[in-house]
Amino acid sequence: MKHILTIALALLVATTGHAASRLHVKETTARLGDSAYRAGNYTEAAAFYEEVLADGATSADLHYNLGNTYFRLEQYGLAILNYERALRLKPGMDDAKENLALANSRTTDRITVLPKLFVVRWYESLRSHVTPGTWRVIWLVIFALLAASTALFVTARSIGVRKGTFAAIIVTAVPLVLATLLLLSSTSHFNSHSEAIVMQPAISVKSSPEQQSTDKLVLHEGTKVTITESLAGWDRITLADGTSGWCETANIERI
Repeated sequence: MKHILTIALALLVATTGHAASRLHVKETTARLGDSAYRAGNYTEAAAFYEEVLADGATSADLHYNLGNTYFRLEQYGLAILNYERALRLKPGMDDAKENLALANSRTTDRITVLPKLFVVRWYESLRSHVTPGTWRVIWLVIFALLAASTALFVTARSIGVRKGTFAAIIVTAVPLVLATLLLLSSTSHFNSHSEAIVMQPAISVKSSPEQQSTDKLVLHEGTKVTITESLAGWDRITLADGTSGWCETANIERI
């Protein structure tokens, strides 16, 4: 038994040590990227940051730094992609929002966004500008308040307390339903990766998923699209103005 415990402990220490070593390597590589960026060696900095990402690390700051690096290299499609990924992980990152707007101003396409009802815009803003983790915390807090109010209502003997807790149940039940819907929608949206960026200088959007089909329009690097369907190397995409068509999967990169 002692031998088994010793072996298990040794494996745990080895695994922990290996994980710590890999983390140290990632942090060192990221710092090398920072140093290269400050020195103006943007191609080198991008290579270091991409190496960290390829090793499985990800963070809003890392994508933000990589976005800045590609912006300096005037590779606006990659810059926009990484700013969008940074905001996906940290929706309140103001620097990423500002730099994303600046990068978008350097792109060719100008897409007019279809007007939406205020309620729809408000709902989508809540869904996309708050991470699923935050919505999970909000849901747990509201659920705890509802559970406490319900328990107090059931156990209370005072009419006044029961009236107060019943009102609290009503007040917290509605936000709980809304928080549940937003949590489910936000989680689905976050995991779907249905939004993408055009990565080629120019691509043809087709009427059907085949090269011989009619060209509907041409999109340029950096334009954001929404993928609604995928089929054998092709994606059906929709623009913010409602226009849709098919493009080759290799020409776009999912956020």
